[in-house]
Formats: sequence, structure tokens, C-alpha cells
Amino acid sequence: MGESNTGPMAQVVLTGGRTRVWVDRGALHWRRGRTTVVVPGARIRRVEAVGRSLTVTVADDVRTGIPLTVRHRHGDVVAALGAEIEAIMGDADPSGNRDRVRRRVARAWPPRLAAGLRDRVLRGSPWWRRACWYVVLGLSTALLSPTTPGRLGLAAWVSLPVGLALPRMWARVTELDKRWTMGRRGVTVRAKFQFVSDSVKADSHHYVVHFRTLDGRKVTARTEMRGHRDEIRYDPRNPSCVIAPTRLAWLGAALAAFLEIGLWGVAFTAPAVIWLIEVLALPFARS
Repeated sequence: MGESNTGPMAQVVLTGGRTRVWVDRGALHWRRGRTTVVVPGARIRRVEAVGRSLTVTVADDVRTGIPLTVRHRHGDVVAALGAEIEAIMGDADPSGNRDRVRRRVARAWPPRLAAGLRDRVLRGSPWWRRACWYVVLGLSTALLSPTTPGRLGLAAWVSLPVGLALPRMWARVTELDKRWTMGRRGVTVRAKFQFVSDSVKADSHHYVVHFRTLDGRKVTARTEMRGHRDEIRYDPRNPSCVIAPTRLAWLGAALAAFLEIGLWGVAFTAPAVIWLIEVLALPFARS
């Protein structure tokens, strides 16, 4: 069960087994399994919220008085949803179809999963297309390569994405991308640091910095550590992106993160390096 407070009512979503019931835009949405019935308020004849059971009687074009029933473990949730359904009784469908009950049947999960994957590859992030090419071309190349032992190519194909992802994670943790950007176009200015500590989480603390940009704008940003001077470096294209110039503290954090994350990335790329060396050495071994 989920609730939100975006409207005057709680907008309760009642769940029970494979059934999910909620009110949206003057209509009752009743989903059971893959079938969703959308009932305009004008089609609702009666609502009964008794204890943990909710029954809604709907007037359909084929039969009259179709009951929809669901049970929930919390009676107050049932009562709240019943009140929301009663509030829309007699309302016209927002789409203009006053007396129409609509039914939608979702596709089974294998076709739906395949369609979603297809849409991500064709219209999603470029990384989805790269991953698709890696699966199609990389796997065939790894399996057909005449290396010894024969399973080395498959091990290299499996471990290489992990080996590349972990150093990338290390770069994000140590803010290498941000520091590279600041080194190219960052502007260093004086700033006022304010230490903020969370009284609930003892290990949650950071600094809030206040500074002015070159054009005189006042900016408040956040940084995890304080530099050896009361200075920060900000990105002129995005002034809220700041770093505090540090020396040994940053290098120590980068080294600790590399030992914990980056070193594993180097280890996972080892099979791919060995496989590539064997493939490049094949012409010389035959001669």
C-alpha cells in the first residue's frame, strides 16, 4: 500500500494479492493481474467499505451490477479509498466518454520485457547500444578465438565489463571527472565554510560554502571536505559544482578508494589482458 499527499485526499493505492485499486482523474482504476478496468465515476453505482473488505458495484454495457471486491489488512485504508470512490460517483469521464468502462490487458512479461529492451536499445541511452554490440560481437569473438585454454575468451568476456566499471566507480568516488573539469575551466575564489553535522547519523557531515561568482551572483553549494585555505574552485557553467582544493587529504582518500574498489577492477581486467596477449601472439606462434 502506498500513499501520497499530492491532492486534497490521501490518494490511497490499495493492494491485495494481484489486485491494485486507486482513483485518478475522476475514474476508478481496478487492476487484477494483467487486466486493468477503468471505471468513470458516472458508472459507479454503489460502494461498500465494511471492515477489511471493499466492494464496488459497476454498471457495465453488457451486464448491470458487476461487483468488484478486494480485501486489505488495514480497515482504515479500505475506508479511505471508499471515501475517495464515493467522491467521484456521478462524475463524467475526463476524456469525454461519460458512460464507458474501458478494459486494458497488458502483454505477458516475456514479450513486454523484449519490447522494453528493444526500445531501450533503439531509443535509450547510447550505453544500451554499446552493451548490445558487446553481447553480440564480443561473445562471438570470445568463443571463436583459438586461444588456449578455450574458456579463457569466455572468462575475459564476462569479467571485462566489471573490470571497466569498477575503475569508473573509483573515478566517480574520488571526483576525478570533476577535478579534471575544474583544472580546465574552474575559477578559484574565496569562500565562507559552514560545517553541517547530522545529529541522527554520526558519520554524516559536510560543508556548506557561500561565495560570489565573477558576475557577482551569490551561490551556496556543498562540499564533502574543506581545503587547506578558505578557497573553493567552481565551474562557471555550473556554479553549484564546486571542489575544495586539497592536497594530501584528497590523495589519501583516492588511494584508499583505489585499494578498496580500483584494485578489484585491475584484477577483473587481467583475463582480458591475458586473452588479448594470446590472440596477438598467435601469428608468431604459427610461424
